[in-house]
Amino acid sequence: MKFALAIAALAATANALSEDASNMLLAERFETFKTTHGKVYADEAEHKERLAIFEANVEKVAERNSKLKVPVHGITKFADMTEDEFSFYLGVDANLKAPELPVYKADEVIVNATGSFNWNDEGKLTAVKDQQQCGSCWAFSATETVETAWAIAGNSLTEFAPQQLVSCDSVDQGCNGGLPSNAFEYIKSTGGMCKDSDYPYTSGKGVTGTCTSPLPSLSGGTVSDWGYGQEKCQGFKACTEDTDGLIAALKQYGPMSIAIDASQWSSYTGGIMDSGSCSNSPRKMDHAVQLVGYNADEQYWVVRNSWNTNWGEDGFIRLKMGENTCGVANLAALIKSV
Repeated sequence: MKFALAIAALAATANALSEDASNMLLAERFETFKTTHGKVYADEAEHKERLAIFEANVEKVAERNSKLKVPVHGITKFADMTEDEFSFYLGVDANLKAPELPVYKADEVIVNATGSFNWNDEGKLTAVKDQQQCGSCWAFSATETVETAWAIAGNSLTEFAPQQLVSCDSVDQGCNGGLPSNAFEYIKSTGGMCKDSDYPYTSGKGVTGTCTSPLPSLSGGTVSDWGYGQEKCQGFKACTEDTDGLIAALKQYGPMSIAIDASQWSSYTGGIMDSGSCSNSPRKMDHAVQLVGYNADEQYWVVRNSWNTNWGEDGFIRLKMGENTCGVANLAALIKSV
């Protein structure tokens, strides 16, 4: 009996020591996280609250990676946020009905594509942007696609103003979400876009703001004809990725604004994300980004996000090709002419 009690006491002590070590490790990881991302909290109560959220997110990361062949999740700048707080960095409502637009097939027919291509390598992308805590991803995605289309058409690469769309596009809903294809209609009706330097972004804390009237001078960024790279997919429809068709359209017309499921992107740190980390259902679309390139040999798409360069792979993410990963093909909107 005494021997058994001694063993039990030793086991309890070992468990306590293990728990203490685990808590110390968690605290150290949290301090590293705070330093890396410049996190400062108002008081000790908020510090404890954020530590608890951080711990829960660390467990989520482990769970997410356990379901994947190759882990792509880790600690990011969002690791001290709840899912509700993170949702403010999204901005597409899957219930919004996208406009009926033509599908523009490329002149070149590609079958079983090989090789790679990236519009960033062609010097047609502006710097990665940061929408901050506002559901304005749709405006950033649309602005980026206008910028690239404008440059591909032979104009100077210009930083246009997402704030113009956030505050002035009355069809979409500012920090409460929207669709890039709707934004193109606003741009056409307005006659173009202002430069970012003339209409700087001010909605980063979630305030849509009112439209400046009159607008600063328009500096180009016109849109005259736009459509989809393949048939749009919404509602409960099953969606299939036309890989070769999207590649051909991407190369001929330029980067596309796409709507995807980014519900697990909060913990993406790098690598090729596949369908094990997101849904391709059009009912799950919650974020708008820009499709800018591909690698057909290694089977991935290159996508630019709007969460700054301190997320993902310098602001980009790679998505598995051929699986309609995260819904990359559901609403692939391109600009045919400016």
